[in-house]
Amino acid sequence: MVSDKFNINKIFQVRELEKLAPKLNETINILGFKIVRVIMIESSNKTLQFMIERSDLTDITIKECAKLSRVISEILDAEDLIEEEYLLEVSSPGLERPIIEYNDYKRFKGSIVKVKLTEKYNNKLSFKAYIKDCEDDKITFIDNKDEEIITLPLSIISNAKLVYNEF
Repeated sequence: MVSDKFNINKIFQVRELEKLAPKLNETINILGFKIVRVIMIESSNKTLQFMIERSDLTDITIKECAKLSRVISEILDAEDLIEEEYLLEVSSPGLERPIIEYNDYKRFKGSIVKVKLTEKYNNKLSFKAYIKDCEDDKITFIDNKDEEIITLPLSIISNAKLVYNEF
């Protein structure tokens, strides 16, 4: 199984928050939620984005996002680890949610995903595919373009996200 440290680094993609990651994670879990991903969006105004879902996987409400925003803000303000000004955004992962942890791949087996790799595999650095199977921390995909079956260790997947399909 993939180590917790690996998962925390994939979920918390803002280095300044490494020290606070366990506390933030625990606090949010106690409230009945799970952190999907934390990133800093660089633009004219920096935005610290927390993607959150309910632990029971039911839909999260705007009211719950506002409550979590206040809780997260209190923790961040107490430590003041991010020097620049930023906006805090708390949201659901949405339809094209990131797939980060091994359990995400298992949960969305049969779904179409966009995958980017850290290194080439059969001359591919990225592809769109169905998640076919998950076993022993390896993910098996069926490439949409050429129907190639691709089995990869989770460690070489840089990022992946669901692809919204209306049909």
